[in-house]
Amino acid sequence: MAILEIEDLSAGYGDGFVIRNITLSLSAGEFAAVLGRNGAGKSTLIRAAQGLLSHVRGRVRLGGADLLSLSRREIAGKIAYVPQLSEAVFEFTAEDIVHMGLYARQSRLQGLTARDSAVVEEAMSLTETAALRGRKMAHLSGGERQRVFIARALAQDTPILFLDEPSLHLDINYQAEIYELLEALRNEKGKAILAAEHNINLAAAHAGRLICLKDGTVAVQGAPQDTVRPDVIRDIFGAKVDVRANLHSGLPEISLVPGSRDR
Repeated sequence: MAILEIEDLSAGYGDGFVIRNITLSLSAGEFAAVLGRNGAGKSTLIRAAQGLLSHVRGRVRLGGADLLSLSRREIAGKIAYVPQLSEAVFEFTAEDIVHMGLYARQSRLQGLTARDSAVVEEAMSLTETAALRGRKMAHLSGGERQRVFIARALAQDTPILFLDEPSLHLDINYQAEIYELLEALRNEKGKAILAAEHNINLAAAHAGRLICLKDGTVAVQGAPQDTVRPDVIRDIFGAKVDVRANLHSGLPEISLVPGSRDR
């Protein structure tokens, strides 16, 4: 059963629409990645699907409830959001950030319960950020900060997790680390995960479904084996690629054919 349903969704900024007529759903325990060129609407879709944009048309349902009928606190009880690493939180410690996940769905005046403390500890344990708890975010590496943001989302204790470009500005080791963590959250916690991503190989290696946007609409979606094809990549990204099966996983991965990018 779908935990998130998006129907004929158009959204944008000002008077124009960046995404148009998008229909898709996400089930509990499913990991889907949204791919597309810069400006295709990946981040706009992630923001619109959680009610962060005002210029929208269409419908989003969370667990059967219309998004527009829910308060921000009710939405925060269903969707946790991990933004791009540009979020300015450098004066806070890692533990401060994780505690913000609690405050997203409850008042700061309530005070922490024993269960709240346990949720924070589990979130920091799962993301291996407990050793960072007293350190300022400004003193952490990009990969460490990203793990802290994911810990904040886990402390929010929601069935759905949205991420906007989780591998952006991270080296290859941290990219693998973040995506292995997301896979564990899907497998062990049953999280429904929707991530906007620019790295095709990374998404194909970890997400069960790829949603490819072109000019603000869904051009193709399906399993990596069905969507990571030379003709699809050429159409979506304007690049000619070779596609081969990964020697270890058997999943498709691409390499760019030099000098063949469309201009």
